[in-house]
Order: sequence, then structure tokens, then C-alpha cells
Amino acid sequence: MGNEPGHRALVQSARLVGRVAELVAASLTLILFWLACASPGVCATSTNRDLSEFFGGRAGCFVLYDAQADSKIANSLVALDAGVATGPEFSLKWDGVRRPIASWNQDHTMRSAMSNSVVWFYQEIARRIGPERMADYVNRFDYGNHDTTGGITNFWLESTLRISADEQVAFLRRLWADSLPVSKEAQRTTRELMELARSNDDGRIFCGKTGTAGDAKADIARLGWFVGCVTKGERRVFFATRITGERDASGRQARKITEAILKSLQI
Repeated sequence: MGNEPGHRALVQSARLVGRVAELVAASLTLILFWLACASPGVCATSTNRDLSEFFGGRAGCFVLYDAQADSKIANSLVALDAGVATGPEFSLKWDGVRRPIASWNQDHTMRSAMSNSVVWFYQEIARRIGPERMADYVNRFDYGNHDTTGGITNFWLESTLRISADEQVAFLRRLWADSLPVSKEAQRTTRELMELARSNDDGRIFCGKTGTAGDAKADIARLGWFVGCVTKGERRVFFATRITGERDASGRQARKITEAILKSLQI
């Protein structure tokens, strides 16, 4: 297999097959791919690792792309590029409607809305973008199945839009490379909004975004996402974790799983 200096990629994915009737996972495999061929060709080898210990009986997957030198993310990019939002401190007033998550029931900036996954904020942003303009951006992003027909305020909420973990990672790679069809400023600001932690000791920057689907009123999470990037020096590692199940399959849990895996891999 060819291995050009400075161009090496590592993809790691975990797949857990659960017994549907019992919602208990049977197995989970992390597959590591070393991609060493220059674009557009790809060469790969693989090895298997069992990561079921991190998923706690939930079905799910973990994908890691190591490049040597969630839809709120896409929503933010569109809003910033289209001028609907002016930057991290762009704010919207709470509409007074009480929602089941307490942190949502207040005014929010773009920064706090991203941090707290404030659905009403992004729904209002989407309304201001409009269905035609949103559909155009989603198509240009080549985002998932491109389907925004579920309605401007709901297409990403357990509706028509679908995206795989691999597609999430591919999207993030383009975002960090400033290669999405929006302004570099919109991409830079969105990356800033995703920053969760920065270490002064080794310069490690941890960025990510959670996503949860289910019954918020009943506090039941059936689908959880956590996607993002770890940067340390010249190294960038992209990840996407997706979990499903009836037992707290939330974005919060997806993040815990991701952080445990990254720690085990010393990333």
C-alpha cells in the first residue's frame, strides 16, 4: 500500500448489534482504517477492536478520522453566511413558552444556544433563513440525504433529514479545512462555537456538539449524537458517535462514551 509522507488517515468505527426485543447489545467492533492514498483514490487496511465496554448496553457506533497535516452546526453555518446571525453574541429573546428543559426558558445568544442545544433558537433561525434558501445550502453542503421536506423548523428533528456517522465526519473535515461553500468567517466562527475545552499544558483543543432525539417532556432520549474534533499541534482527529436505545441514549451519554474512547486511545 502506498504511504505518502504527510498524508495518513485513520478511521475508527464502532458498530454494536443489539437484540431488538431486549434492547441489549450483543457485540461492538471498532474498525481502524489506515487511508494512505492521495485523493481521489483510497487504500485501506483494517483491524478490529471491541469497544462494547464504553456503550453500556446501548446500540451505537463510533467513527474516528485521524488527519495528519450535528445539524445545529450546519444551521449555524447557514445563519452566519446568510447574514441571519451576526456572530457568537447574536441574541434572540425567549418567546415566553415554557419548555421541558429549564435552560431553554430564557434569552439566548448563538453561543449559549449552541452550548445548551436550544431547539427554539435554531427553529427561529431556520424560519428567518427560509425553506428555499435552507434547502439550497443543505444541497451545496452535500449534507446527509439532503431532505429538508419535513418543514423548515422540523426537518432535522426526527424527521426527513438523515445523516450517517461517516457523513458527519466528512462534513467536519470540510469545516476544519475551510472548504465548505460558505465564507471562511462563518466557518471560523462555527468552529469557535463548538469549542468545549482548551488545555494550556499541551495545547489540546476539544470541540464538539451533542444532539438528542426522543420525548423531551417525558425525559426519554432514544437517539444521541456527539460529533467534533480534537486538535493538538499539527494533528487533527475527527469523531462522530451515535447511540440508540430506550435507556438514556442521549447526546450527553454519547459525549461520555466519546471521551472515554478518546482517553483510551490517548487522544
